[in-house]
Amino acid sequence: MVAWARVVLGTLMLLMCAVGGSVAQPAFSPDPTDALPASEGRTYLDLLQRLVPGIAVKGQAFSGGRPLTGVRRLEGPDERDVRLAPTGLLHLRAVPVRSGGTVRTALLVDFGDAGDSVGLTVLALFDIAGEPRLLDAADVASGRWTSFMDPVRLSVGAGDDLLVTQSTHHNSSQGYANVSLILVRNDRFELVETISLFSDKDCAFERSQSLTVEQGTGEPLADVVATVTERTVLTTEDCGGRAGPELGSRTITVTYRWDSAAQRYVPDSDAMAMLARENAKRF
Repeated sequence: MVAWARVVLGTLMLLMCAVGGSVAQPAFSPDPTDALPASEGRTYLDLLQRLVPGIAVKGQAFSGGRPLTGVRRLEGPDERDVRLAPTGLLHLRAVPVRSGGTVRTALLVDFGDAGDSVGLTVLALFDIAGEPRLLDAADVASGRWTSFMDPVRLSVGAGDDLLVTQSTHHNSSQGYANVSLILVRNDRFELVETISLFSDKDCAFERSQSLTVEQGTGEPLADVVATVTERTVLTTEDCGGRAGPELGSRTITVTYRWDSAAQRYVPDSDAMAMLARENAKRF
């Protein structure tokens, strides 16, 4: 059990740290009372209050607030009113991001641990030049914990960036992660792909999947290359001759290229979708 916990933790750390690209702009964790860059007395609480009208924050604890009007699921255009618990804890991560050559502020707001269910984590885009404006907001959670992945963003175009978020969950013998590639364009979040990863352990083997994301070449937006590496090794447990899957490693690589006619990124294969279906059968 302890050994497997280390495998799961190691896998999650790989998912959190193994994204590469030409721009390594780190995210940071502001307090709600921290001043916004180049502002006149405005703070990150001002941004929160535009996302959740009426919210009150003390430290990491929040209370009050009305529904989050206009928040949509990242996977679709549907908007919905999201109701928060009366009280809870929140965690903020922020990063400057470009859209159309203009620097905006992306704020990832985690509204607290959801136990065994999918949490509520909103990715919000703000214009903070002058009076702050909320430009877009999407619920990006698909697991218990949701965060940015380092290096957080890729500068895929002359004026547009791509963000990477992840949602994770694990138990004693399985680890899950959904990694979302999110283009920031026209002051909106556009989902490029969600890549599902799954690591598991049985008596005879341990199998892990890790992800790297790299920026390629191309115009007007650069290619985005995602590679999943799966490794399967024997355990040291006595399984009474029980057979496991084939040992070794494999890689799955998909390149996402900008389609100017369709105005979106298009994968060069359906390999990630096939991997997601394969992983689902192992749950």
